[in-house]
Amino acid sequence: MARINPFKALLPQKGLEVKVSANTHVDDLKRQTEIVNTNPLTYLNVVKPYLRFNEAKDPARHFPYAKSSLRDLIGQKAMYQDSEECFYIYFQTDKNHTHEFMGLIATLPVEDYYNGKIKIHEKTLTEKEEQLILHIENSGAIGEPVLITHPKSQDILDALIQLAEKSEEIMHFDDEINRHHRLIRINDPAQIAQLKDAYASVKDFYIADGHHRSSASAGYFKKHNIIDGHYLAYIVPPGYLKIGSFYRAYKSLGKFDANHFLNLMKEEFEIETCDSCFNPEDVKTFGLLIGENWYRLKYKGSSEGLNSVESLDVSILEEHVFKQKLNIHDSKTDKQLSFLKGTMPNEVLINEMKAGLYDAVFTVHPCTIQEVFAVADEGLIMPPKSTFIEPKLRTGLTVQLV
Repeated sequence: MARINPFKALLPQKGLEVKVSANTHVDDLKRQTEIVNTNPLTYLNVVKPYLRFNEAKDPARHFPYAKSSLRDLIGQKAMYQDSEECFYIYFQTDKNHTHEFMGLIATLPVEDYYNGKIKIHEKTLTEKEEQLILHIENSGAIGEPVLITHPKSQDILDALIQLAEKSEEIMHFDDEINRHHRLIRINDPAQIAQLKDAYASVKDFYIADGHHRSSASAGYFKKHNIIDGHYLAYIVPPGYLKIGSFYRAYKSLGKFDANHFLNLMKEEFEIETCDSCFNPEDVKTFGLLIGENWYRLKYKGSSEGLNSVESLDVSILEEHVFKQKLNIHDSKTDKQLSFLKGTMPNEVLINEMKAGLYDAVFTVHPCTIQEVFAVADEGLIMPPKSTFIEPKLRTGLTVQLV
């Protein structure tokens, strides 16, 4: 039974949503530094206090400034805390109105993370976790929810849609990239109970994005022996997620022989040339860009007898291309391999290829949410950058004080 709890969110004041919250998943560090230097109300001063010094991050030196920055935002009435514990139904619509994201912002029991009721599919790095825990300790806040999903549930969908239509909308705005945001407050005890019952209809939760934040948030409560701790989550039904992929870009440390590489690939892949960018629509099929030439690759092998990780398209590349053909045995650390968001425009990719940044780029069919569930259920771990899952939330839009 999946468990959720309401909380008293810290929120931007009406009209200051864009000024306060930050688009850390879109803006690079240069842009974030510009925002810090021109906007004293940005939550970046809390989540990344080192930016104001134009220095490399030093947690021991910089993180103590997070607490004073948060106090300043509250003191200047740029942010306020709800007076009662609530759930929040949150909608985000992309600029082309092609996809609407909907889900519930709530808190989840730390106990459920440690007993496996909140399932994972990625490894986390201890050093990164420790830094995130230190930031929570210094700031006293969790500024961005972990993205959570669950198996399909009509009870949950019905409850969200019904309550969103008749409850109080407390926030609506368009951000810098023309995404529309809506936040609806659920504070009626009967409606809170209705939502708890609806989510109890699913057995487990699954982390879609934010494994480090989830581990660190749970770790903070465990470290401080806080009984019955809960941490911030945005719980999105699977039908409202958007799952993309990461391209794999290869740059040889020596001379790259394209013809030799293509001949090697013919051992396990059917290869045909394409007139333009090839983004696969079928599993076990890949795009390959070398120079200005696109190829369609079709894996010849069988998935029979493979587990849920070994049968993934990204795993086929890992095993049969990177390890066997390119001698890359750790794609997470090998400097010959990099990962590009699958949303990268084709012309940008071509220009970077012409500039000599890459010798070969592979496009990959996105994983399905069912594949993510299967990996997590088996207690296995996906290869690095197996998924690019949206929505990406703004930091500082709904904050949990701890």
